[in-house]
Amino acid sequence: MIGIREGLERVSSCLRPVQGDEELSVWEARGRVLAGEVRSPGDYPPLPKAEYDGYALRSRESPGEFRVVGSALPGSRAPELGPGEAIYVTTGAYLPGDLDAVIPQEDAEVVERGGARYLTVARRIEPWSYVDPPGYHARRGELLLPGGRVLTRLDLVALASVGVDLVRVRRRVRVTALSVGSELSGDRTRAPSAIISEGGTPESNSVLLSWYLEARAPFAELVASRVVPDDPAEIAREAEEALSSSDVLVTFGGSGPGSIDFTRRLVEGSDCSVGDLRMKPGKPAKLAVSGGRLLAVLPGHPLAALHALTRLLDPLIHMVAGAEWRPWPSVTAVLAEDPPERRIGFSQQYLVRLSSEGGERVARIIYKHGTGVTSKLAGADALLNLDEEEAPRRGDRVEVALIT
Repeated sequence: MIGIREGLERVSSCLRPVQGDEELSVWEARGRVLAGEVRSPGDYPPLPKAEYDGYALRSRESPGEFRVVGSALPGSRAPELGPGEAIYVTTGAYLPGDLDAVIPQEDAEVVERGGARYLTVARRIEPWSYVDPPGYHARRGELLLPGGRVLTRLDLVALASVGVDLVRVRRRVRVTALSVGSELSGDRTRAPSAIISEGGTPESNSVLLSWYLEARAPFAELVASRVVPDDPAEIAREAEEALSSSDVLVTFGGSGPGSIDFTRRLVEGSDCSVGDLRMKPGKPAKLAVSGGRLLAVLPGHPLAALHALTRLLDPLIHMVAGAEWRPWPSVTAVLAEDPPERRIGFSQQYLVRLSSEGGERVARIIYKHGTGVTSKLAGADALLNLDEEEAPRRGDRVEVALIT
């Protein structure tokens, strides 16, 4: 048996990022992986830009009295001003000519005299007071984002704000899922209760995989998801087709003797592989790379599959995508009880429910004995992931990964 970290290192050494990229509008690139650096196409702002509503003037002419000659609004260009003149500006407006300072409206002393308005400035005003100078947000050629970044909505807002129109991104990672088991039904038109009453099991791991991809790997697309009976020939046919057309093949389950033999042969015939991992739940999981494609043979029980998806597939699919891996969003909470059935030497995962008690965030483990108790997923807010030697106790502060 080997630990998760060692297993991931073995498999990752055989992986290479997908090849191919495309250019997209910045507005269409959310969740995609940058194929290279993004740099600012120019200085932004291109001209001095007002930070506040107020009166723009030349700082070198202060202190003094300034004649207010008009106004400048965002999206418009104001005329050049003569000596001793000021202009009213609103936040975001470009300053005309060599104006380089703004007196905020609430600090301004403005009077009317002879049909004109005059601004009195009693002190020396520093250059760029309440003004963003040219290039303050970004200089031409300045690095905005590194290659490998998974683009977020906030990234897109930032890029658009400095005039980035297009970004070059890696192509999407193609994922196929096979759920193996003659008892499974993937018919979404049938009620789960009807399937159960007939002795079957509603197939749900594809839903779990879709959740994972949406939450953590938006750069990947689930191109196919099929339910396969415990028939060695059919499993072989579906797996070979998937490996020929996908970058990642994820299989769930397969408890029949034939399917076990097939998955073993598939993994053993790969370029590199690992199995028998020290993890609970999810010990039957196997990982392999075959012809540059990632194969993840995961347990059929959803709780074991969840552990394998979040601890094994997560870092590996980022490698396949050429994406920078970032930790799961997490919070710190006080553990309400000792982790049940903690087995030192194994990486373990617990579902937790979060609450606020006495001003503290508290993590309560959702526990019922048995990996097959899928109903434990109901109401789960986060995951408590423990490495092999971790053994937190009741009252300890722990970090939990948010899943809602």
